[in-house]
Amino acid sequence: MKTVDFHACDCSDKRAFPDKRSAEKALGRAQAKRDRQAQTIRGRGPINRENRVYECEFGMWHLTKQSRRSYEDYAANHAA
Repeated sequence: MKTVDFHACDCSDKRAFPDKRSAEKALGRAQAKRDRQAQTIRGRGPINRENRVYECEFGMWHLTKQSRRSYEDYAANHAA
């Protein structure tokens, strides 16, 4: 299976991608993998899957399962 090259990021131990295009490509592959897994284990409940990409403070791109709406609600409630 083809993979998208990733690096370690200084912000955490998460997989990091150098640009948005690479992160979106990895997102598509991750979603396809989760969808295939969901088809094989049908009836065992919902499967978590990555929803979007975001840029961290170090300029790298990451995948997240958190929806944009959930993030915006969190940010609004915790704004200083």
